[in-house]
Amino acid sequence: MAEESTLEGALSWKLDLDCKVVTDNGRPIPSVLLANKCDQDKARSKEPCLMDKLCTEKGFAGWFKVSAKENVNVDEAVKFLVKHILLCEESPPEEGQSVNITLKQTPEKASKCC
Repeated sequence: MAEESTLEGALSWKLDLDCKVVTDNGRPIPSVLLANKCDQDKARSKEPCLMDKLCTEKGFAGWFKVSAKENVNVDEAVKFLVKHILLCEESPPEEGQSVNITLKQTPEKASKCC
């Protein structure tokens, strides 16, 4: 993670996600923290043990250093996320069976966009 503001934004998004999206059994949907642009300035990355601790404390299933530009760890991160989504159900779906995710409706706040 390059900047604290980026990390704070991700944590805010995670809290919002957990409030709005749950599985059928009421658990928050799994999420993965991505440290993007790992192809740039590797010295800016947080220590792996600190990222592991952050994921545990904030409820992320895990984290990955990724680069969308260089296609580094993108597939691995997606596979990890899908695996955790399927595992969060009490009994994994059989082939052809769907996994249901519930979106909680909340009143929309005025959006402040760019």
